[in-house]
Amino acid sequence: MMIAKLIIEVLIMWILYAIYMAILVHGKGPVGGIFFYPMAMQDRVVELGLTTKDKIKRGKTFAFVLLFVWMFVAPMIMILIVNRTRSYLGCCIQFYILFLGAEFFDWLVIDTIWVAMSDWWLIPGTEDLNDTWHNVNVKKWKFVKLIPFSVPVAAIVGGIYFLIGKIF
Repeated sequence: MMIAKLIIEVLIMWILYAIYMAILVHGKGPVGGIFFYPMAMQDRVVELGLTTKDKIKRGKTFAFVLLFVWMFVAPMIMILIVNRTRSYLGCCIQFYILFLGAEFFDWLVIDTIWVAMSDWWLIPGTEDLNDTWHNVNVKKWKFVKLIPFSVPVAAIVGGIYFLIGKIF
């Protein structure tokens, strides 16, 4: 039963990730997510007058605050409220699964299929810089690197959830 719940919760994390990306680029197109691009791309888009350094900085701050809140709150609700987990190890393992599930979606769907394999993220006037980011090989090993990196993150966040679960 718990495995089925976690699979459904990972799918919910995927939907939330898609909504997150839609919020970032809605009405702005790829320029709305320019802070995800290398600095050379950001500089070129500013030179072209499509945005400003200040808008990029504000957009990046908004995106990372929203990402942090989403990646902290959504799993917490799933782990503590839906699954009623109260053990430290349970909180850590479930966060690890949900975090990697969301990161897998980011790597496969967002980075590989949507960004590297489609033309949606291409910005006119920056074609000569496409090899710095518009390539499947650029983020080929991202997900593999996240597997060990996620262990200490899960230990810390799982500990926070465990303490919150003790309070409530």
